[in-house]
Amino acid sequence: MMRKTSFLARLLQKTLLGTAATVAGLGLPAAQAQDKPLVRVLVGFPPGVGTDNLARMYAEALSESLGVSTVVENRPGAGGQLAAQALRQATPESNTLMFTVDHQVVMLPLIMKSPGFDVKKDMQPVARLVNFYTCLAVPASSTVKDLAGFVEAARKTPDQGNVAIPAPGSQPHFLTYVLQQKYGVDLRAVPYRGAAPAIVDLVGGQIASAIVPCDALVQYRQGGKVRILAVASEKRYKPMADVPTFGELGFKMPADSFLGVYAAASMKPELVRQISGATRRMFDSPKVVEKFASTLMEPAYAGPDELRSIVEKNTEFWGEQVRKSNFQAQ
Repeated sequence: MMRKTSFLARLLQKTLLGTAATVAGLGLPAAQAQDKPLVRVLVGFPPGVGTDNLARMYAEALSESLGVSTVVENRPGAGGQLAAQALRQATPESNTLMFTVDHQVVMLPLIMKSPGFDVKKDMQPVARLVNFYTCLAVPASSTVKDLAGFVEAARKTPDQGNVAIPAPGSQPHFLTYVLQQKYGVDLRAVPYRGAAPAIVDLVGGQIASAIVPCDALVQYRQGGKVRILAVASEKRYKPMADVPTFGELGFKMPADSFLGVYAAASMKPELVRQISGATRRMFDSPKVVEKFASTLMEPAYAGPDELRSIVEKNTEFWGEQVRKSNFQAQ
């Protein structure tokens, strides 16, 4: 008796012969490609960083759930812009997803005149996987003990108002602006090429403070090398449960930053539906949720409609900060 082939398998198997060049370019042997369907997962950041690690966990879980082959393709550069542009250019036959940091779908369209993609037209939200948190930190050697002390130090000494941020036009950039406006103090965002070098200078005492992802600071805090003053979140960050949120200290932030999954607008609806369902089911597996949590980010599933709403909410808040700060769009 002939075994029935699932819609997903038939749909993807039809495309594999027409994408031999793509498969070869990804280093996937042709024989393997013919054995299983192939789904491509774009990542806008280098291998080995937190986003990439979580993307590979997700790709593995998706492969196990749907019985498809997955390949993670790193397209680093321009804060994830290159990956977003590649998603826009994806054909229906390429079965392309993008593992997405909120910077790509919230901030890039706000800070760039022509980012080369349109979130609403070129992408389909699949799911939010995790929330992550942003922290205001000082070196352990600093005399600053809390947010009030940070503001007072910045008022007295100009250098104490220097704040390391991962990149110009990032949320930490505009959080610096929000703090400046809230407390009427002169703060200067100092852009770095990513959070890692900013943290190196913070730990070494080369800069007075930094606003960077909290998960990247956990080990340094545990090692007594940094002091966390506040978390930009709607609730406390579990690995730093004794650190207050900015909301508790007087003003609310929008929904937390996130990592999630978007599909190319060109992806066939039935395939999007099956991937969305498989992603939702991942959160029924304690093993998968535990793996996501091992990144020190918070597993927090949200479906397509909720993810769309989160992006709209964050875009409204950060868009207002971008306009008020007179940031020059690139």
